[in-house]
Amino acid sequence: MPFFEHDKAKIHYVDVDKRTDKSIGLPLLFVHGAGSSHITWALQLKEFSNTNRCIAIDLSGHGKSEDIADDVSIDPGFVLEVDSLVKHLDLENFILVGHSMGGGVAMSYVLNDETVQPKALVLVDSSPNPDLTKLALGLVKDAVEERLFLLRGQVFEDYTDTYKLKKYEDELRSMNLKGLQRDLLASHKFNITDKLVNIKVPTFILVGENDDIILPSVVKDYAKLIPRADFAVVRRAHHVPMIERPDEFNRLLREFLTWVEENA
Repeated sequence: MPFFEHDKAKIHYVDVDKRTDKSIGLPLLFVHGAGSSHITWALQLKEFSNTNRCIAIDLSGHGKSEDIADDVSIDPGFVLEVDSLVKHLDLENFILVGHSMGGGVAMSYVLNDETVQPKALVLVDSSPNPDLTKLALGLVKDAVEERLFLLRGQVFEDYTDTYKLKKYEDELRSMNLKGLQRDLLASHKFNITDKLVNIKVPTFILVGENDDIILPSVVKDYAKLIPRADFAVVRRAHHVPMIERPDEFNRLLREFLTWVEENA
């Protein structure tokens, strides 16, 4: 299991590359959301590692990474962790992909003049201003829907990849409620809406059609503020479309990836 050191803590990441020709394909760097880990990207690591080098970080206090501080932040905290990984691996010409809180990390990373800039940016069910006073109802609805999904899977023994990943994510959050609370507080303090105009790299923004936490209408509005952004809705998905509708999500991501690689 690979680790690197950041701020005296061991930070875990996975690095999967099944390409037969290592000269083709841009690297993909995935950043998970609140209370999650690199596992949230398992189906993308499996799909894209045949054509691209795929890297996914466990932010501090998540997954197999050590904790750094009680008071965490998206920027500079998590941004500097991603920056340390990029420099540790000597990455360049990569595509940065962030989900939910990880999308905030990705946006802030791109806006930082000291970081190695990615070739493109992918934001999944993310917001530049995740105000908890506006998200509270959506968080409750999402939690109820997830419990019902897991219950149906158990009753009908429908143990799909989606079910297994959602169950694992649910267990992770249950074991690390303190970490989830810190992530949500860090997200609540985060607002870079007025800086979006300064994101200059090609950006692909995806959102689940039925996301109750980050509403598609909100995502569509902020997408208009990023100069080189495209917007897509993942049909019949909620807040984690890469797990809930992996085939559709991967198809959309592949189209964007192909476009970037052809125009790199």
